[in-house]
Amino acid sequence: MNRKGQALVEFILIMPVLIFIIFVIVDFGTIFNNRSSLSSVSDDIVDMYKNGDSIDDIKNIYKDVNIELSNYKEKYVKIKIEKSVNLVTPGLGRVLDDPFIIKVERVINEA
Repeated sequence: MNRKGQALVEFILIMPVLIFIIFVIVDFGTIFNNRSSLSSVSDDIVDMYKNGDSIDDIKNIYKDVNIELSNYKEKYVKIKIEKSVNLVTPGLGRVLDDPFIIKVERVINEA
């Protein structure tokens, strides 16, 4: 009996699943990395807004993110920051939206 042929067939059957898992790990790592950097960017945007910079000036500095400003309750302002991440894994777009939208919101006191 030829065991090498059996091992080769099993390897060929399992290899696509392993490659898919590796691509999914890379995609989720990219998503979490961008989420972390977007959180840091949101802190910078809040500081700039509190220091009196206009929202248009802030948008000109951070062109790769979508920044929205809205009133929240009476004396608060909600700053919503979004960024899209393109997925690498084929077929993952059926589970997650492609491009995947990362959202970070901050609520600050306007007073």
